[in-house]
Amino acid sequence: MTDRTKQLSFVADEETLALIGALKQELKAPTTAAVFRKALALAKVAAEQARQSDGIVTVRGKGQPASEEIAVALRA
Repeated sequence: MTDRTKQLSFVADEETLALIGALKQELKAPTTAAVFRKALALAKVAAEQARQSDGIVTVRGKGQPASEEIAVALRA
């Protein structure tokens, strides 16, 4: 570890571990830390977008029809 890194410990159930493993492959992330960095980057973008709107972020793939959008509420 360097001055810029910290060791974190957490308890994860089997479902979470399976999700991390699947995301490693899907995101082409070589490590669990890389999965977390990508997930946090996505969460940051979503939070910024939610702050500029009603707190709802809509996700749609390129070329995907609007009927297949996923809406995520980031505020209670």
